[in-house]
Amino acid sequence: MEELGKKIDKLTNQVTDLRIELWTTYTLFTWQWWVLLVACIIMLVLFFLFIKKERLLSSIAYLGIIYILNKNLDDVATAMDWYDYRMQLEPIIPTMLPANLFIIPIGLTLLYDRFKKWKSYLIALALVSAFISYVALPMMKTVDIYLEKSWNANWSFISLVLIAVISKTVIDKVKLKYNNSSDL
Repeated sequence: MEELGKKIDKLTNQVTDLRIELWTTYTLFTWQWWVLLVACIIMLVLFFLFIKKERLLSSIAYLGIIYILNKNLDDVATAMDWYDYRMQLEPIIPTMLPANLFIIPIGLTLLYDRFKKWKSYLIALALVSAFISYVALPMMKTVDIYLEKSWNANWSFISLVLIAVISKTVIDKVKLKYNNSSDL
């Protein structure tokens, strides 16, 4: 077991070195890198401008669930080589930090915060998920940020909808259990 562990450590270090080389040589300060950085900043500004202060705690809880589910799915997908990210904001984490920490969680949280009723929430969710899956991801492929392998836009759409529905269901149930406490 120890020998196999050392082989894994060696390969992991080699992959990390290659990611750093790819990032420093082909990514850092390119226009794609700047787009990723600006997207993160815009999402933070939108969050602070549009999130309703009276729903802040439940919105942050929702964002946390979205982040955990989306990040874990992205970790599995990149580990299984379903897709990859060729350009990153930073070189170490193999998944897409701007999408996992900013764009998807904040975007879906703004929907959650804005659309309280399930029907309007699902319609808005379908539209945003379709935009991300069928417009944003193909654009990311075109500019060499995202490399699709055995994944496709339909899987992205389905996963975004499921992650968001699960997250809203969890938060709604917690709020119901605590009788719509002012803390949530």
